[in-house]
Amino acid sequence: MKKVLVLAAAIALFATPALSAITGTKHDLSAYGGAGNELCVFCHTPHGGATGGIAPLWNRSQVSATNFYNSATLDAATSVASANLTDAPLCLSCHDGSVAEVLTNEPNAGATDATGLVVGANATLGTDLSNDHPIGFDYTTVALADGGSDAEINSKAAAEGVLGTGALSFGGGNDMWCSSCHDVHGVAGVSTFLRVANTNSNLCKACHGK
Repeated sequence: MKKVLVLAAAIALFATPALSAITGTKHDLSAYGGAGNELCVFCHTPHGGATGGIAPLWNRSQVSATNFYNSATLDAATSVASANLTDAPLCLSCHDGSVAEVLTNEPNAGATDATGLVVGANATLGTDLSNDHPIGFDYTTVALADGGSDAEINSKAAAEGVLGTGALSFGGGNDMWCSSCHDVHGVAGVSTFLRVANTNSNLCKACHGK
């Protein structure tokens, strides 16, 4: 019994930083629509979550990659079907500007859905990502040290040394997606849900060898 209590305490200790990073940020929607203090419900649910997607226990409907798929942002090797299994549709379920996707399981406190949420103008990407940083490409094909041809792109290993292990390994591959630069749960002390602070362009220079 004592071992169980110690294990539970350890889990709680490691979980605390992630929760504290969300609390009070723009991703903290717990006060919206009478949701009380339910912090996670606008993205996740413990029961009846969506299956087949990349996020665990997803509680929202999501836009389809057909809404944003275009060759300017996704390379030719990336299909709509594979793009639908990435984090891009999850992010765009809010950041496409419509926020029309409803919750599968509503908060116990009684909020009905997420359709009344408003995403600020600076955070609205729309569904045409052709003027945004490319996503959905194999990073190792452009990193010289990993067999590519661009001398101004750092190796995957060097980039992940700054961004964190797995940042360029989406779905077990070598792909770059929204979560390569962003941590949706927030990193304490880092603004705009970035993986690392962009002071002196440090985030950019993790990949770009300038």
